[in-house]
Amino acid sequence: MLDLVFGRHLMYVVLVVLVSAGVLVTAGVGLRRRLARPWEYAAWAASTTAALCLTLWAKTVATGSMMCIVGKDVLEPFGVAQGWMNLALFVPVGFFGLRAVRRPVLPLVSAALLSCGIETVQAVVPAIGRYCDTSDVVANGAGAIVGAGLGFVSVRLAGGRPLSRGVRRRRVPAAAGLGFAVIACVLAATVDLRVVDHAEPARAATAEQRAVITDIVDRALGGDVRITKVSDVTPCGLDGVNETVSAELEPGGAVLMPWPDRSSVGIEVWERFASGGAPAGRRIPGAAGPVHDASAARRTADRYVAARFPGSADGARSAVDREGQGSWTTWTVAYPLHDDRLPGMNALRVTVNGSGRLLSVHLSATPPGRRPGSEGSKTGVSRGLCP
Repeated sequence: MLDLVFGRHLMYVVLVVLVSAGVLVTAGVGLRRRLARPWEYAAWAASTTAALCLTLWAKTVATGSMMCIVGKDVLEPFGVAQGWMNLALFVPVGFFGLRAVRRPVLPLVSAALLSCGIETVQAVVPAIGRYCDTSDVVANGAGAIVGAGLGFVSVRLAGGRPLSRGVRRRRVPAAAGLGFAVIACVLAATVDLRVVDHAEPARAATAEQRAVITDIVDRALGGDVRITKVSDVTPCGLDGVNETVSAELEPGGAVLMPWPDRSSVGIEVWERFASGGAPAGRRIPGAAGPVHDASAARRTADRYVAARFPGSADGARSAVDREGQGSWTTWTVAYPLHDDRLPGMNALRVTVNGSGRLLSVHLSATPPGRRPGSEGSKTGVSRGLCP
């Protein structure tokens, strides 16, 4: 998991551990004669140092923009591994903070300020290469609460007593209010706040999306193909804007469909790879021999269409295109699509390789005046810039 986040910079993690250990020892020794619980305070300082170092380390590529993502889905960070890692990062901060001061307010407010401050720095310093995201604040806050809860339980089990309610009662709210005010002013003055439906670009597909993908795969390939993963992808963070549903297939393949319009769907099948790295494709029942010319490609594709989309098996109106060379040669046969089960689509493209095996199936809505299979009717939604 650390390798997933830090890539080839695992030595940096080792350095953070060493620095945090140094803070622990230095603070513990320095506070030994000043406080009743010097090592709890030292551990609090060390865990805070680790959180700062791990969240503000500079990546090799800058973000290039002073922007902060504000996600509407508050629970989203708990659906991805990164969110749980952000939560775990702040558990020690809350735990040792409560054990040090024996009150929940100061460690929790400090953790909130720390998290908000980290995200603000990430937003105003693009060179760090990390994005400001409110989902991180939610996960960090949850981690601090969990840690404080564990710290409270540990203090009670050890027979410790909390401090008086009057200790620093006025200083904490004043200092916290000032800190949050500074952060708010910096964000308002320098950062572009972008509200999105989803901060994460991909998540598990809904039941409806999975049902649609399953139905189309069954029609196009049959029930022996297993769908292993279906994801809802929103690169812009907004529902319906460049949104797609993608799926992975076994023994080999992928599906892509724009959502929610469902104007097209592309199914790629490779199952295995032949010599030279070219995809071997899926066997078409009844197809005979290799494909050397357009006529053979049409006959092979006709076999597939007759079995899967019988209403579209009109060879007289099909068009054939050839691409590639050698083992990478492919033949794409385009048909008008006639299928009452897919009323929004009227173009079918079937791609086969030189061995007469199926490589891909594309279903789409052809714009008026454009023949099926021409440019623009391929599967996929037009990818414009995010608003």
